[in-house]
Amino acid sequence: MLKHEVRLIDPDEEAVVETVTRATEAANKRCRSRLLDDNPARWKKCARAIAGAPEGHQMFRGGRGGVPATQVLAAWWTDAIGRKHVVVRGRRVEHDEAKRLLYKEDLEKRPPLFHAYPEYVCRRTLNGAEQVVCACGCGAVGTPESLSWMGPMCGPCFDRKEELGPDGLRANFPGVLYGDREPLRAVACAPDGGRVAAREGDTRVSYWDIVDRTRTTMMFDQRVLSVGFTSDARHLIVGGAWAADGYEVTVFDLSGDQPVRVETEHPFGAAVLAVHTLPEPDLVLAHAYRSTTGTGHAELVRVPSGERVRGFVADVGTAQSAVSPDGSQFLQCGSPGRVYDISSGRRLMDLGEAPLGTFSHDGRRVFVWNQGLRALDIATGALLANSSRSVPPGRLGLVTAVAADPGGEFVYAGTYDGPLYVFEAGSLRPHARFDWHPGPIVGLAVSADGEKLFSAGGDGCVKVWPIRDLLRG
Repeated sequence: MLKHEVRLIDPDEEAVVETVTRATEAANKRCRSRLLDDNPARWKKCARAIAGAPEGHQMFRGGRGGVPATQVLAAWWTDAIGRKHVVVRGRRVEHDEAKRLLYKEDLEKRPPLFHAYPEYVCRRTLNGAEQVVCACGCGAVGTPESLSWMGPMCGPCFDRKEELGPDGLRANFPGVLYGDREPLRAVACAPDGGRVAAREGDTRVSYWDIVDRTRTTMMFDQRVLSVGFTSDARHLIVGGAWAADGYEVTVFDLSGDQPVRVETEHPFGAAVLAVHTLPEPDLVLAHAYRSTTGTGHAELVRVPSGERVRGFVADVGTAQSAVSPDGSQFLQCGSPGRVYDISSGRRLMDLGEAPLGTFSHDGRRVFVWNQGLRALDIATGALLANSSRSVPPGRLGLVTAVAADPGGEFVYAGTYDGPLYVFEAGSLRPHARFDWHPGPIVGLAVSADGEKLFSAGGDGCVKVWPIRDLLRG
């Protein structure tokens, strides 16, 4: 949980010491164990290190080993016109999913600029070349030198801000969406990419309106299971188990300044494991489990009334599922995975072991993960491609989420160790790797135009990837 952040330009020793002191106090606040002691002598030594080198970082933590623990990190970096940026963050690392933030060996692998401005910096491996790249909110992507990088923005954006003030950057996208304090468990975005929601911990949902630059935290009495949007981005649907008489679906109207809960007319009465966008703006597909019958169902639900239009039996499987872009087919992952026709409920194919999966952009193929990424033809069942032919599955680690590029060029795979892999959709050969998350990626979502990819992490952040620009090299 990030509790304090201050950015300074060319600070003196006194300012650095005062800033680290305040960061320590803020990070320790309301905590009882593994606190970081305030140590002015150490902070002065840090200030002298900052004054004596153009870039670097230092990490201070409370306690030894494990979580929870208080952490303060100071990073500094010098820009193209000689200004020294000093960024001090105080956080409380409380969950195993984020504990790598405390590992010095992991921190050392990242350059000082990465620590100073992590929202806009990542490590990219493309065409066999590994490099640190920056992605400005304006869409410019490249090395720090090629962009005349100025800290949180590229050189041209810096000039625009100097001329017009903060309003000159209103159209810029953020690089990261920060949650409240819990690890994220799932993520969904509206088709236009302008709104994002994530399940945070067990009983919270964080909702970001990127255009308005606002975040809303929604609290529920019992467990949240899923989030999703309607295709017109007017409604947010949250599935979970908070109704007094069992499971329920909650709908929020997003047309105003703040999300407003809408009272549904028809109680749903099932645990909604996933909510999927459909082309019709008044419908979503809910993958649900009914405890009364012990069976899984895929059901069309009318929004905002909550009325069940029709449905069919579909195993719960791994609780992972997907809907084809045209809304005609449903993929239920599990052992075995299955593809269904939504209009009739007819089973189209069995996939064998398929713990994760998604549809291709045209709905003719499914990409499933099982010790490697496979592409299967839905009409014939034929195996069209297999990533294991190009890269051993063990090299990728445990894959935790998959998503497909709406343009049909790529397939994305998030992993438990943090890297994001990009495969060519036709051959499933590895195309690129991106390193940013210090812990597991737990969910992926892609905007309808394919320009933005959102990855939710156990570190409590949603990383916003301008993925098309990043893949252009």
